[in-house]
Amino acid sequence: MSMETLSKEQCEAYRTTRCQICEKQFAPDTRVRDHCDHLTGRYRSPAHSNCNLNYKNSFYIPIVFHNLSGYNAHFIIKEIATAYDGHVDVLPIAKEKYISFTKHVDSI
Repeated sequence: MSMETLSKEQCEAYRTTRCQICEKQFAPDTRVRDHCDHLTGRYRSPAHSNCNLNYKNSFYIPIVFHNLSGYNAHFIIKEIATAYDGHVDVLPIAKEKYISFTKHVDSI
């Protein structure tokens, strides 16, 4: 998707001296206009060329349950399984006690 035209405020923000991804100073000829080329085409910020090329949207959100295996978590798994399309992988200890689980979301 092509990038949208920058507003006056975005053009001024592009003149900043630091990359908005790694927060390091720009060297000559390393600044590019980072934009969301896969989803919206919206300008995000100035970035180093390498930072821009390596930047990825993450659709993975880690959630940690301390001592999950010590609790009856079937109600959590049931809700997570039905909240969005996709399947759940579980690593069980017993029928309703789990060491870990992963939700695979088909669409957002």
